[in-house]
Amino acid sequence: MRVTVAFDVKNYVEVMEGWPLMQENMTFSLEREGNVLKRVCLSFSGVSIAHAPTFRQSSDTSVSMELKISDGDYVNIARKRIMNWQAVVSGIQIVNLDYDSPEIRYHAESNEEEPRIGVKSFKSSYDHALNSSCDFEQIGRAFCARQIPDDRIESTSHYREGRLAFEVGRYVDAYNNFFLFLETRYCDGKTKTTQQVELLTDEQVLRSSIENATKNMALSNQTQSYEKFDLFEADASHKDKIKSLVLLRGKLRHHSLKSPHRWDPNQQDKYKGEAQFLMAVVHHIVIEESLAEIYAPEPIEQFREQSVNSGNEVKIRLKTHRVKKGRALVLEMSYPTTVVSSRLCLTAVRHAIQACARDAQLADTAGFEAVHIKRDLEIFTIDFDVWAYTATREIEPLKPIEFIRCSFEQFRTDLITRHEFSIPCRSSKLSILDVWKLLSCSFDHIEKRDPTARIMNLKLFVNDGAKAIVVYRVGALVKD
Repeated sequence: MRVTVAFDVKNYVEVMEGWPLMQENMTFSLEREGNVLKRVCLSFSGVSIAHAPTFRQSSDTSVSMELKISDGDYVNIARKRIMNWQAVVSGIQIVNLDYDSPEIRYHAESNEEEPRIGVKSFKSSYDHALNSSCDFEQIGRAFCARQIPDDRIESTSHYREGRLAFEVGRYVDAYNNFFLFLETRYCDGKTKTTQQVELLTDEQVLRSSIENATKNMALSNQTQSYEKFDLFEADASHKDKIKSLVLLRGKLRHHSLKSPHRWDPNQQDKYKGEAQFLMAVVHHIVIEESLAEIYAPEPIEQFREQSVNSGNEVKIRLKTHRVKKGRALVLEMSYPTTVVSSRLCLTAVRHAIQACARDAQLADTAGFEAVHIKRDLEIFTIDFDVWAYTATREIEPLKPIEFIRCSFEQFRTDLITRHEFSIPCRSSKLSILDVWKLLSCSFDHIEKRDPTARIMNLKLFVNDGAKAIVVYRVGALVKD
């Protein structure tokens, strides 16, 4: 089998001709459109068919098949060899290559190999890795936000670069960029280790973020050895944790070929756990700031006023279901958007919960049903299971309740994926009001981790139970 690794050219370069050059089992080639260079390629011949992409049965019951890609480290070899070429040619022509998104092509070299190659080409790209379908309301309100300080703009640019680097596996670059965020924001131009440790330790918001990230990393299921985070012990002091982060910054930033402890740019997986931890620390700071600005009263009011005045509005009618025979609420809501999205549904759910609480109805309300007023089509529903209609209106299992399991399906990058997490809950029984609080807590947890999350349905279970105690789902009218 022949494996070809192709790197896109990002700048404009003219090459009048190009034909394959061979060296051992490698073939160097240029792909052009007319005389414009588009891709630089390196092919490897005689590659074992075991490295061909294959489909296999998935262990996940919600997914029928999985695609297994194994490049045999040829991408790293090609990257290193092409970097060598790029350095040599730079004196006469700068060729800016996209090393983050290589295309891998597989070609049979015999008739026997042909049926064993299930996929002819595969292109990894960060174009979709960080993509989320965002409501214009969130993005628009960000424009209406107050003027922020220049140092926040500068530091956040390092966060963006770090996120991009992390998604394509450049974990050393990611770590350095995330630390540059901390330096720009808190270190006041100081670069010495002792100075940075003292300045960073004095920042309460950073200490809180580190503790939050430490807790989450301890709970996460890290199965790969290179994802293990052992830079410091979870019970270390704030100062010791920050010192460990600063010292690693020094090691990764001051790279020297003479040092026996230098890091290998082709083995960045060794620092994935550290980069992931520092990303969580910085993300916690950035997201708190973003949400505070986007959901401040002034930008909300300004955006809504312009939206309604220009006719960009969706009206929803929501009915509540009460287990008693008392009067149920019928709410008419108006939102500054033209698109019925899953984010809009979640906003309406929160407003309805608040309205029921104000009217003292939440404790015996066991469902919502929302429709689009103009089109009279269902937008979303919330349904409590039959336990809510019993005489006690409580869940009282035989075994004590230890946790509530939340299972939800999320739409992202043209795919729907299923996720789960647990909420600690030590109790012998649950009331309707308790379940509403747990439902709100679940939505808050998801949104805090990803404000652009597109929740298509969500179910809560007691412990490892198989029957949902409450179900939330969006209707067919909802777009992502």
